[in-house]
Amino acid sequence: MNTAGAFSLSIADVERDTGLSKDTLRIWERRYGFPAPQRDALGERLYHPAQVQRLHLIRRLLDTGHRPGQVVGLTTAQLQALGQAPAPSRRAVGVRQKKKLAPAVAALDPGWMAWLQTNQTETFRRALQQHWLRHGLAQTVEDLIAPLSVRVGEAWQAGELSVFQEHLYSEVVQAVLREAMAAIDLRTDGAPRGPRVLLTTLPREQHALGLLMAECFLALEGCERRQLGVSTPLAEIVNAAQALQADVVALSCSAQATAQDILQSLRQLRAQLPPGVAIWVGGSATVLHGRRLPEGIVAVRRAPDLAPLVTAWRVQHVAGRP
Repeated sequence: MNTAGAFSLSIADVERDTGLSKDTLRIWERRYGFPAPQRDALGERLYHPAQVQRLHLIRRLLDTGHRPGQVVGLTTAQLQALGQAPAPSRRAVGVRQKKKLAPAVAALDPGWMAWLQTNQTETFRRALQQHWLRHGLAQTVEDLIAPLSVRVGEAWQAGELSVFQEHLYSEVVQAVLREAMAAIDLRTDGAPRGPRVLLTTLPREQHALGLLMAECFLALEGCERRQLGVSTPLAEIVNAAQALQADVVALSCSAQATAQDILQSLRQLRAQLPPGVAIWVGGSATVLHGRRLPEGIVAVRRAPDLAPLVTAWRVQHVAGRP
């Protein structure tokens, strides 16, 4: 260790804590001069907590649609001020998404946020589980988790929720959704139907919750699913699709990714996957709602829209495997 001593974090620690990949941290270091890690005796990068906190602020701004070139070079004070800027200064896709969900966000029982802010995690988990059992998985995802995730993001950005509280929220929601899907799968008597869907995100895309919400609607349709998690290299997506005999590759793209990166990745993926493997893409990225998507890519605007896609696939492949 150097003078930063035990208060320094490794690049793996920072990646895990902030959700920013090692490659991203190295690129920003070269391109913007930040972060500026120290080095230990072996030449490994070490990051001071103050830099990690600044990275958290940057990540929050990226999540609301800012580009790295706009924010990485800013001071902590400038980042905090930008985080308080009104919504019109942010990218339109984030504003549109919030407007669509605004009534549901406004209608949320304040108790949900209160439990998170006062660290009543188990109470929050039980209430979420009861909501699913009473109202069903589709309604829970659409009417509760989707707007609540927007509210949690706003609170995180405003400093009303700490990083660990946001992480706890994400972990609890994911656990409950997986529990709900497991219960649904049991009711299918172990005989899921096609299409066989491979779910993941593009490289450097760390947002897992949207992908999981989409999987819920596939589970409700009785689809066979294979979840790879986030940030899968393109070559591995292709390998997995081939090895697992996937009929569909389902991807989630957040507003953090640039249109150029998304389009380039989708073109490469479409070229490398067999023509018979469909690619369905959803998320808040602006490019998914325009007319620039490569041929052979299906944009999914809302998770419930997966149901008609599944139905259409089954009609087309009625003679295929069950």
